[in-house]
Amino acid sequence: MAGLGEQIARQQRTMGPLLVAAVVIGLIGLPVAAWLDLRDLSERMLRTQASEISRIIDEMRGFYGSEVVGRVLKADDAVTATHNYRDVPGAIPIPATLSIELGKRISAHDGSVKYRFVSDLPFKGRDPHQLDVFERNAIFALRANPREPIIEVSGSLFDRHVRAAAPVVMGQVCVTCHNSHPDSPKTDWKVGDVRGIQEISVNQPIAANVLAFKYLLLYFGFAAAAGLTFILLQRRQSALVQGINKELSEANDFLAAISLKIAKYLSPQIYKSIFSGQKDVTIATERKKLTIFFSDVKDFTAIVERLQPEDLTVLLNEYFTEMSTIALRHGATVDKFIGDALLVFFGDPETQGVEEDARACLRMAVDMQRRLEQLNRVLRDRGVERPFQARMGINTGYCN
Repeated sequence: MAGLGEQIARQQRTMGPLLVAAVVIGLIGLPVAAWLDLRDLSERMLRTQASEISRIIDEMRGFYGSEVVGRVLKADDAVTATHNYRDVPGAIPIPATLSIELGKRISAHDGSVKYRFVSDLPFKGRDPHQLDVFERNAIFALRANPREPIIEVSGSLFDRHVRAAAPVVMGQVCVTCHNSHPDSPKTDWKVGDVRGIQEISVNQPIAANVLAFKYLLLYFGFAAAAGLTFILLQRRQSALVQGINKELSEANDFLAAISLKIAKYLSPQIYKSIFSGQKDVTIATERKKLTIFFSDVKDFTAIVERLQPEDLTVLLNEYFTEMSTIALRHGATVDKFIGDALLVFFGDPETQGVEEDARACLRMAVDMQRRLEQLNRVLRDRGVERPFQARMGINTGYCN
């Protein structure tokens, strides 16, 4: 048991600093890890956005250089703006066509940002736009309420996809051109009408963002390892405590069995005073003023000769049980049984004072005589010819 106690003490001395260190690291580590990851995430997102914006600007510059400036420089006659500018020498694209062609170039690359400029009313001779459900619903919704942009968020467990649709509103120049152009599918446009939509799609893999939180992942990994270590240490300590509890239980059972055996040879007062710590078990001299009571059975030898040993044992056990019960009820300490004699005393280990102890002893003796008369009547009914008669003596004085 001592060895297990030392192991637990060593483990507690070791775990104390470890727990303090773990708490300090946990309090400091989480905000630091979050700050580092947010910084890295911001840098990663800024780099991605800068790269996408640079690509879009490159596409716009390339388109403007080849489809606008290049055609103007090659033109021999006056420059015109038309939707079918490729079929007209020296023509440049109108804004809508410019947006459509830019969308094709921007979306042709496998980037995270895509752009589309679409309408459900294309010019005659132009391939109709392949509209999906989101784009058709967005056109209808924006024509009903052009002030409210349409946004859709979708994706899977590993990525997210955001689509935003904004209205392409007709201005005065657009209305004049479309209402007078022979290829226009509609000639009653008004200023403020929604011609179509421009859609921007952004795709972002979640895995890339998750991996961006490397410091938090390291922190949680450290926390998991610390928690597992703590659980293992707790389980080990719990096993040690269970071992000690088992040994203590066995020791308590052994002491309980021993105390029950000792109780048969000690009076209840002495037994209680010893096991409660009120009285020491070391050998020592002590002088007190006690009231001694002694009683024995009259003509016990003659009674022994008439009764069988078994019957005599039953009678003595019954007699001593009744007498000792009365003695304990009056506060006496039962010292010993000597054959047919009973020796008790008052004043140790508990006392009510010398005079009160003596009075209690006298009251006890009277109660014993009364109880003995009742017991004798019962014994006569059971066929005992000469029941017990007790002789009693009382004295108060100093005892060592």
